[in-house]
Amino acid sequence: MEYTTESLTELIFGVINNIFAKLFNSIDNTVYSMLDEITFIDKDILSQNNFMKIFGNNSTSGILLIANSLLLGFFIYYAFSYLLSHLTLKQIQRPSQFFFKAVIFIALMNSSLWLCEEIINIVSLITRAINGLCEEVFNTEIGFSSFLNLLNESLEHNDLTFDLFSFNGIIKTFTSVGILNLILTYSLRYLLIQVFVIMCPFAILSLLNESSEKLFKSWLKNFLMLLFVQVLLSIILMLAFSFSGVANKVLQKLLFVAVVYAVSRMNYFMKEIIGGITFDVKQNIGVKRWNLFFQKIIILEQNYWGL
Repeated sequence: MEYTTESLTELIFGVINNIFAKLFNSIDNTVYSMLDEITFIDKDILSQNNFMKIFGNNSTSGILLIANSLLLGFFIYYAFSYLLSHLTLKQIQRPSQFFFKAVIFIALMNSSLWLCEEIINIVSLITRAINGLCEEVFNTEIGFSSFLNLLNESLEHNDLTFDLFSFNGIIKTFTSVGILNLILTYSLRYLLIQVFVIMCPFAILSLLNESSEKLFKSWLKNFLMLLFVQVLLSIILMLAFSFSGVANKVLQKLLFVAVVYAVSRMNYFMKEIIGGITFDVKQNIGVKRWNLFFQKIIILEQNYWGL
């Protein structure tokens, strides 16, 4: 069976479109629902059995045992500093003040898991309130799965109509690649939240000494930044649903791309607002790489036909 140049070109493009359509459908069916679970967290993140074994159920197990063991070092350091102050005439806190603080901070340290659960629960309630507002206004549940349906409706995306080399295909490609970046980024955030909860007893313990209390301030800033990301994320997704009323369809699609970009840069926005660490997982997939990809397809086709 002989093929003409045009028929072979259409066949090659059809195979490429079919491969990418299946890839993006696979991403749509698996990644979006998972992204909702790891992004909008609540205090259940701390109720896992293995995590509880690591943290410890009481002061004689897990991380709490190590934190309570370090108390002896703080008491020895204070006793040495207090004796030395009589020689150097340097003022330090009185023993009554130190022991009063020690009682309070030791109690807070051993209740650090409960404190972290309540902080996470407060942020979760704020997020749910925003999600409830969105559901009331737009009659849809906020989340990446709902955003996917809204995006696909605007692109009219399915296996039969998907065209990688069209404007809609390019929009779908960039959003899907951006979502893959998000799943890695927010998986790292999920992990970091648990890491900072484990660090909480040591952060509270650092308040016993004035020279180490900066550790607690740094811990609190970073922990709150990791949590409040989901509040800002809910606001941006709520705005994304408002874009469904934009009459200009091209502008609407570009705004959806802007939503994906804004979500991927969320940690930088929060860092500018309240400071803290960044947890972005940068992917080496950008505009230049996609341009190189398309150029290679054109070169392969030219080599095939001897052009």
